[in-house]
Amino acid sequence: MRNKLTMKVWMMMAMLTFTLLGKAQQPIYKEPGQPVERRVTDLMGRMTLEEKVAQMCQYVGPGHIRETQKRFKGQKIAKGDDANGFYPNLSVNQLLELTEKGLVGSFLHVVTAKESNDLQKLAMKSRLQIPLLIGIDAIHGNALVSGATVYPTPIGQAASFHPELVERISREAALEVRATGAHWTFTPNIDVARDARWGRVGETFGEDPYLVTRMGVATIKGFQGKDCQGTEVALACAKHLIAGSEPRTEQMQLRWMYRNVHCVRCIFHHIKLRLRKRMFLR
Repeated sequence: MRNKLTMKVWMMMAMLTFTLLGKAQQPIYKEPGQPVERRVTDLMGRMTLEEKVAQMCQYVGPGHIRETQKRFKGQKIAKGDDANGFYPNLSVNQLLELTEKGLVGSFLHVVTAKESNDLQKLAMKSRLQIPLLIGIDAIHGNALVSGATVYPTPIGQAASFHPELVERISREAALEVRATGAHWTFTPNIDVARDARWGRVGETFGEDPYLVTRMGVATIKGFQGKDCQGTEVALACAKHLIAGSEPRTEQMQLRWMYRNVHCVRCIFHHIKLRLRKRMFLR
């Protein structure tokens, strides 16, 4: 009887020892209680150059690729047509293998929670188990997802002159973005519209820098919440610096370059003052 009891005690002590050793060997970057800076430093120190480069690579989702291939059935896709894009020299299976090896940092055009979860499971099989960052163009609602709530385009939102309403729209859109497994939306577009002939005027908040600033701040606050923490917020992405807002001719670009630079600097300055939070810039 005593021998059995002794054996049980030893087994319990051995199990406890293995558990403690396992916790002690947990990498710092996997410990939520550690400071973010320390976790990042630890993770970066473990990454190879290839893995670091891979984290800056974004691909369209496998489901999107399959749909594109069905739709075009071998027909040539127009050059620069990234909305319907796929990779001629990279199969879906090869893309999934890259994900499993930790050689994909981000996906876009992933529109279902199932696909998001499947891709994350593959990423968790990689050496460092870095989660994927999934982004989507939820410019005026999560409109790429069937059944999502779609709101007026940004130029229509700006016509309301109602930043609080725009913030509420973005708050609701953030919930629908996260419901599909995405974390990141490519909005707001804070280009200042200079010429109605430019093809993306409808994606802007118009031609007035002050109104663009107010609506941009409202959009970011709506998506990111108070501290951009939790499962009900999404990362905002302020764009496109001086890359848009008018037709792309050399003469016009030179003519407006100085004014655009000055205007964009002012807008970003005021957005940063109002938010005092980090955000993606594109």
